[in-house]
Amino acid sequence: MKKVLIALGALIVLVIAAALAAPFLIPTDTYKARLIALVKDSTGRDLKIAGPVKFSLLPELEIEAGDVSFANAPGAHFPDMMRLKKLEVRLRVLPLLHGAIEVGSFVLTSPQIALEIDKSGKPNWVFAPAAPPPARAGTAPPAAPSAAGGNPAGALSELRLDDVRLVDGSVSYRDDRATTAEQLDAIDMKLSLPSLDSPFAADGSAVWHAEKIALTVAIAKPRALISGTEGGFQIKLAATPVSFNFAGTATGLPPSKLGGTVDLAIPSVRGLAKWAGAPLPPGPVPEKIAIKGRIDMAGPKMSFSDADIAIDAITAKGSLAVDTGGQRPALTGTLAIAKLDVNPYLPPPPAAGAPASPAGVPGAAPGKAAPPAAAAAGWSDAPIDTSALAMADGDFDLTAGAIVYRKIEIGQSALDVHLKGGKLTANLSKLSLYQGQGQGKVALDGSGATPALAMTFALSGVQVEPLLAAAAGMDKVSGTGKLNIDVTGTGKSQRALIATLGGKGAVDLANGQIKGVNLIGLAANLTAPVTGANSDARTDFGSLTGTFTIAKGIVKNDDLKLESGLVPVTGNGTVDLPDRTVDYHVTVSPAGAIGVPIAVTGPWDNLSYRPDLGAALQGAAKSPGAVLNQLRNLGGNAAGAGGNVGSGAMDKLKGLFGK
Repeated sequence: MKKVLIALGALIVLVIAAALAAPFLIPTDTYKARLIALVKDSTGRDLKIAGPVKFSLLPELEIEAGDVSFANAPGAHFPDMMRLKKLEVRLRVLPLLHGAIEVGSFVLTSPQIALEIDKSGKPNWVFAPAAPPPARAGTAPPAAPSAAGGNPAGALSELRLDDVRLVDGSVSYRDDRATTAEQLDAIDMKLSLPSLDSPFAADGSAVWHAEKIALTVAIAKPRALISGTEGGFQIKLAATPVSFNFAGTATGLPPSKLGGTVDLAIPSVRGLAKWAGAPLPPGPVPEKIAIKGRIDMAGPKMSFSDADIAIDAITAKGSLAVDTGGQRPALTGTLAIAKLDVNPYLPPPPAAGAPASPAGVPGAAPGKAAPPAAAAAGWSDAPIDTSALAMADGDFDLTAGAIVYRKIEIGQSALDVHLKGGKLTANLSKLSLYQGQGQGKVALDGSGATPALAMTFALSGVQVEPLLAAAAGMDKVSGTGKLNIDVTGTGKSQRALIATLGGKGAVDLANGQIKGVNLIGLAANLTAPVTGANSDARTDFGSLTGTFTIAKGIVKNDDLKLESGLVPVTGNGTVDLPDRTVDYHVTVSPAGAIGVPIAVTGPWDNLSYRPDLGAALQGAAKSPGAVLNQLRNLGGNAAGAGGNVGSGAMDKLKGLFGK
């Protein structure tokens, strides 16, 4: 037994001595040639080592090589897929005997890696190993590696990384199918892993589009992720245009499940887009975005809960769930916004007085003049883009402390939104508007070639002056009351949609004014027609009621009633929404006198008021006695039906009818 032990010890000494002496006794070129041949057999490509090579077996398997290059795929843009200035590998030998890998050092100095996809879609990192030699007759082909157990950690009992670094590297990416090209420079990365049950850390940086990116990855227990179970996971990315942080757990690599907190900050949306190589066109966009919350992912489903969202001055809290397993992504969520002011993100309104092209006006025939500039400038000819409605389905509940759109200011409101197949329905279950309350519904159908809009609103206790000023740029009527409207329309632009509007509505106002004209005074002085508004003139009323219909953008009313003291006022006429003009008649009926019609015409931001003499004469023919009474009031001296009319009355008539 003693002799056996002595012989075994001697054998071990000889093996160790041979391992130590082999690098000195066997020429380096032999190892280099063997390594090059192995790479060729495995990948089908050439490996070149132009610099010095160092090789040893004990106490560690150590390889050092300089000026190393690895050939690219045939037809690639660059001859080499990888070049590196120096390669250093130190691998401890004894742990290999019991299935453990301990890397003492793995350093790549100045690696240059070129990743490419050719026009057929084949990437250069897919290798074609050399074909195996044909099997001899009567022998079975080599058996494929068994996948029994399916646990990659079972074949690896331990892994340890001491000094693993990538120093001053670069990676380029090129896709000939989309003619895209990107490059990362100044890549520095360090990995640390004491054991598979100890924390793994990767810390490094790179430069992309002239901005430095810092990246940190931490895994609590790598063995758990390798075996497909849950483990702690964290990733941080920091750059001037964007920062991102995730901390939570993951299941498997790549993760089949993920859950944890996220923190995303974008100090400049436009700056981020420019850095990413997709600069935004001129126009309003959000400046800053910050999002915090919890994210959970499993298969096609993702949820984002307990979210704090800040877009510039807009702050909100809510949740979102997304399911990508269907034909279209399905989204559900809730959102509570303190104040939603969308004005900073809307294009500027058309400049006052800007002419509109006749071709952009629905129904305008070639050669016909466009509507008056002041009237036509209010509607946009820009196409209404509803393509986003077809990208997903969704259900949302939205509450807002305040909403600002253009000049319209809405108070505390509640809204639920349903989106399905390109059709959007928004139900306003609570709407606070200019000291009033109401409900409404808006439906936008973008599933067809031409967008379709339907709106229904019922409001009460609303101050109409600020509402009309904000919604239509008209501040001629004040008062408090009820407004009801039910309208539909279709059109590929705002102007086209306005021209197709149809529906009905009603108004019931109390204790208000019509500004710019005194209808009672104008009726009492027929010889003083008014062109344009008088900023000091007013028509006070106790009540104003009426109903209206809308057809092809023309609003028609036949039953206006205005109560102003003891003088009743009625009205009828139209409002042309596409041209933003008014053609209306108001009849003032003083006690004991004929009704005096007054024409209200012109663009609604510059109305003209003029007595309608034709309508007045028709009324006079039906009531001659009332005419004589009115002439006396004008300064005449008639005596009964057959009396003479005085010179004062004649002067008034001359003012009415000219010569």
